[in-house]
Amino acid sequence: MELEQKYSARPYHDLNSPFSVDERGAFAEYIIHDPNKMPSLALGATIVIKDKRENSDVWIAGRIVGLKSISPFNPQRQSLLYHSDETYNPNSPIDLLNGPHTHQPMIIRVELTREMINKEDGSNDFISSAIQRPPSAASRLIFPNVTAVTGDTSPSLEQILDIKQNGLELGMVGFGNSPYESNNKFLTYRWDIDNLDNKHIFIVGESGSGKTVLLKNLAFQIRKHDKNNRVILTDVQGDISQLLLWDMDNILKPRLAWQRKVYEMFENSKSINYAKEYLAPFQLVIPKIRIEDQDTDIVALKKLANKQGVSVQEISLRLHDLNAPSDVEYLYRISSPQVAGLLDDIAEDLRNRGEKITIERLDLALNRLLSRNTGATITLTTNGLAYYRSTFEAARRALFNLKYYFDKDQESLKTEQNPFDIFKAEGTTILYLDHLNLDERLMWEMQLVKWLYEKKKEMSNTYVFFDEAHQIIPSSEKNSFGSPGVFERLRSNFEKLAREGRKFRINLILSTQNPKDLHEIVPEQCPTRIVMKINPKNAKYAYLDDGLEYIANSFGQGQFWIQSPFNGTPDWVRVHSVAPPLPHEPMESFRKNLENKINER
Repeated sequence: MELEQKYSARPYHDLNSPFSVDERGAFAEYIIHDPNKMPSLALGATIVIKDKRENSDVWIAGRIVGLKSISPFNPQRQSLLYHSDETYNPNSPIDLLNGPHTHQPMIIRVELTREMINKEDGSNDFISSAIQRPPSAASRLIFPNVTAVTGDTSPSLEQILDIKQNGLELGMVGFGNSPYESNNKFLTYRWDIDNLDNKHIFIVGESGSGKTVLLKNLAFQIRKHDKNNRVILTDVQGDISQLLLWDMDNILKPRLAWQRKVYEMFENSKSINYAKEYLAPFQLVIPKIRIEDQDTDIVALKKLANKQGVSVQEISLRLHDLNAPSDVEYLYRISSPQVAGLLDDIAEDLRNRGEKITIERLDLALNRLLSRNTGATITLTTNGLAYYRSTFEAARRALFNLKYYFDKDQESLKTEQNPFDIFKAEGTTILYLDHLNLDERLMWEMQLVKWLYEKKKEMSNTYVFFDEAHQIIPSSEKNSFGSPGVFERLRSNFEKLAREGRKFRINLILSTQNPKDLHEIVPEQCPTRIVMKINPKNAKYAYLDDGLEYIANSFGQGQFWIQSPFNGTPDWVRVHSVAPPLPHEPMESFRKNLENKINER
């Protein structure tokens, strides 16, 4: 398709407002006299500008950052119309006619992102470079073809965004309220994980944005891409565990017309076992709690998972597996700051003597020291440090509180194998945390982070999903638990895993509803960012470009902006999710289904 056959916009500049390229960036404005002839006009949409330099075509790619309607007459804001009841409108015959009274031009403000020059080998490929100078008065703005068209030398949207031919299929590209379609085909956004050095992802989306479905689809796509990829998901709300049960009549169905069209293109997706076969084998890991504390949901989930061949593992944490008792100082629930140092000193003494560090042994050691010393202070013989007697009493109370979390499984205390070693299993593993309180969830997730770092050489090609990531990497000390040292430990543990883990192909997918409560190190370590429906006030914490937050605020379920600079383009791309053939339903109805399934049996 030649340029003359496309509707184009002309430069909108004069002597007082020329186009410029400077330290503030490269921007230009174009005027279109009939916006209806450019149906793809949308904030954030990708455009291309044709210009001439030295008798050669130069293409300039850009992004729409502003749209403004103007009057075709010189006075832009003068209204001299006669106002009357709408039932009496003498102007109605005129409104049906085309003319100056219905002429509504529009100014398109664009940010210029790169220059593209055709290669001389005739391959219709392009060489991209930074913007060197502004477009001329002879330039024209058009919307690119979705894919390359024979005989058209302009770069297509697929070429401008450098859409990959291989990778995880995250959805369909479209900067409007539906994806672009050309010749009954959609432009699929693929995330080429095979050629990415850093695969960490940062996902932001408020409740109802479709974030959970996106996380499930990511897990599915990762396993579909390569069955050797290992997937570990933490489930803090119970909805991720729906992936384990495929007979609940809750497989997602397409809601929109274009989704149904995509669904029809893939015959295999109609089979319930299509996605299940890729995600399997499944493993459900449940932190062990007292039988009397188990609710009906967890009992039903274990029974139904076992019925479907899921490996169900209940494990307990051991104090012995911590670096030091102070790693869980926030669980002491005491005010004395000296207790952490005392318990660490006693634990170090036990370790030097070759004994396992258990709550029982620590308590015996404290009792022994209290019974042998009757003074107000007690001096440790191992390092000569003295502590108040009241500190020993407080330490015993701290150990009593730790009994609720650690050393509950006596059998595991007799073995050298770390309970977390079950996460080495192939396939899809879900760590179920919905039945725990906030402190317990934090503890389990942080111990998983610690274990992953220690076992990083054995866990290649592993993708670990952490939902509500602001709880384990808080933005500041006031948002973390316990003393200031706990905050630093949380940040340090994550940073070590993020920096060192990716060298061994441990990849993190971190999602949150509250980006303002998340430490800034997360987006720094995650070059790929996904922003779903979000409040504009939170957008700056998601590092979304100015202007795009208002679009994100009105996103429907499953729509998102994605920026992945090493996956083709640094531009924010708007993607519309398909309906993956995966189990998903609101938790209220899922709980009812669990109960009904149990009663059927």
